[in-house]
Amino acid sequence: MSLPAPSGTLRLRPGSVEWREVEGEIVAVDVQTSEYLAINRTGAVLWRALDTGATADQLTERLVDRFDVERAAARRDVNEFVALLAARGLLA
Repeated sequence: MSLPAPSGTLRLRPGSVEWREVEGEIVAVDVQTSEYLAINRTGAVLWRALDTGATADQLTERLVDRFDVERAAARRDVNEFVALLAARGLLA
């Protein structure tokens, strides 16, 4: 499935989640739905950047630099992760 590339600065919507980093992973609770979210180490790299704000290009670069993956694969992962967060209403 091809997702449209997100544009502009992306960031977590303030007050939408309560979260902590635990052993390199993110444990979060969606404040609106009370659903628990567990985000692996790859997602945690993106999550930390989204906490302060980053573009899709910056998120892609973080994955490429951290995990030595091909840029196209990193961009797909970024697009999917961002789409999932947006669908939950967690992005500003």
